Amino acid sequence: MHLNIKWGKERTSFAFEDPSLPISVLKNYISQWSHLPPESIKLIHSGAVLKNDNAPLSSYRFRPNATIQVVGSAETIPVPPQGSAQKSETTIMTQIQEQLTLVRSSLVPSLEKFLQTLLTQSDTTITFDSTSNSPTSPASIHKEHARLSEMLLQSLLTLDAITVDGEWVQARQERKTAVREVQGYLDQLDAAWNSR
Repeated sequence: MHLNIKWGKERTSFAFEDPSLPISVLKNYISQWSHLPPESIKLIHSGAVLKNDNAPLSSYRFRPNATIQVVGSAETIPVPPQGSAQKSETTIMTQIQEQLTLVRSSLVPSLEKFLQTLLTQSDTTITFDSTSNSPTSPASIHKEHARLSEMLLQSLLTLDAITVDGEWVQARQERKTAVREVQGYLDQLDAAWNSR
């Protein structure tokens, strides 16, 4: 089984003869290749996050030469100390609101500007000078699209990583609303990009 791995602009592929190997083995290979800590790596295939590190590769039914997107940070993910006080519903809701505020303040203005650029520019009016540093050159438009997609996807993963106790109805609703909002921004971006 050959799997293509995509991390930002970097690409590689791995061949696995034993499809019963767990996803954690794939993460370890990617960690060695990318120098990212395995615990900071999130794997995405066909829009789904591969969450279960113990699940065998065969359980995901990868097609030959399937592409897996890697999202990760060189920073290690802080692990709460053992015996620390459990987080309250209010603390969790604050985390969710902080992530949503970050998206609204840092990504939404860039997203709106990018969407406006796509509306006002067409491929026939954009100059194809590869040395241009203009924000409307084809290369910079593709780069900004990739940046916004990656940042919105990372925000979704951050929200997904927030653990909400099953009894915390308000916090679950808050996270669900936040995920829908961020997914809506990502859908807007994809729809505008696909309609160019």
